[in-house]
Amino acid sequence: MDWTTIRLLYLSELRSALRERSVLINGILIPLLMYPLMMWVMFSAILFVTARTESFASRVEIAGLPVEHRGLLERLDEEGRVEVTEVDAPPATTAAAYRAGIEERLRASELDAALIFEATEDGPPGNAAASLLSDGSSDQSQTARGRLERALSAERSDWLDRIAEQHGLEGAEWQVFEVESGNLATGVEMGQFLMGMMIPLFFVIMIANGCLYPAIDSTAGERERNTWETTSTLATRRIHIVAAKYLYVATMGTVAGTLNAAAMVVSFRSFLGPLLARLGDGDGSGFAFELPLRSLPVLLLTAVLLGALIGAAMMILAAFARTFKEGQSMITPLYLLVIFPVVVLNDPSLEFTPPLAAIPVVNIVLLLRQAIAGNLLWLQLGLTLLSNAAAIVGCLWLASRVLRVEEVATGSFEGNLFQFLRRQLRPAGGKA
Repeated sequence: MDWTTIRLLYLSELRSALRERSVLINGILIPLLMYPLMMWVMFSAILFVTARTESFASRVEIAGLPVEHRGLLERLDEEGRVEVTEVDAPPATTAAAYRAGIEERLRASELDAALIFEATEDGPPGNAAASLLSDGSSDQSQTARGRLERALSAERSDWLDRIAEQHGLEGAEWQVFEVESGNLATGVEMGQFLMGMMIPLFFVIMIANGCLYPAIDSTAGERERNTWETTSTLATRRIHIVAAKYLYVATMGTVAGTLNAAAMVVSFRSFLGPLLARLGDGDGSGFAFELPLRSLPVLLLTAVLLGALIGAAMMILAAFARTFKEGQSMITPLYLLVIFPVVVLNDPSLEFTPPLAAIPVVNIVLLLRQAIAGNLLWLQLGLTLLSNAAAIVGCLWLASRVLRVEEVATGSFEGNLFQFLRRQLRPAGGKA
């Protein structure tokens, strides 16, 4: 192997890639910019909807409000975004008709929510059954329901405290039991869990996407542009040309995966973190998206391994294509085959066991998840390296066998990889 020649051809392939729009977009721009743009759009949309929801006034009707709960009106008045219409409780004979009228007004969007009190004979003064009606298919109605529920819950708590004071009960005597919840995970651990579920999945997808167009363009693309004959006449061995193209495809896949992972971390910290903090009322217990330093070498290593494996497999399939469209149809099943197990096995309860560490691609996802969580399992790491290295060697061996056939190298073979293998395995003298 003349590595000087391979390096020159490799650099030439990289320079050509920068002039190809599809390779540049799918290999660099999409992995780098897609997630920041998605997060920005999502963040802006949620803020817009939240601001719009908080700005409009809810139209609420309250019927039969007991004297003991007049504080409910004061709470809704302090809210400042609730227009309350208070009516007397309907007589028992017309209660059903009144409720039916309320339901019709809710469906017609003439009213956002209604609160109907029905006095009960049992219990202390102020004890009543409350019915809260709203339209679940309307955002405004749901917002009004939420505002009423918060005010009603606060009023009920105050009323119970007043009843307790009247009976001489205070503190623990009235509080039958108290529920206290606690989250043992820190913000960093919660952020690492979320990143461990999302980054490996899209990491594999982006590496496959980054290898797809270069693999097709460097083989079927050259045949379609009629430049393959010129490339094959260079004063070097064919293996050097193929090695340079393979390194170029693996590099583009590795770059795509690395840029995608970096863009996702930046997007999480810049957009998703503030968004989750806002939705969590800014109590300081939100997610903190920080990658452990020890996970960075693992991320880079897995990007190289996965780019080399997927790039080799895609180039083998694309070697039989004569047009770019034909190459896409040949590689698409492999693309789906790579992504499918990753999506299916993306289960947080799935343990990274040694048997799973022997399955290429799947072991990459599980290894990355463990590394992002700051928990490296050295046995599984070694098995992952060995299994993926063996798969890469197997793909390269198959590629060398394929390229020995002149029909495939020149593009005159009519068929795909499976037809080629069937012909090669057919006994000599067999029928065509």
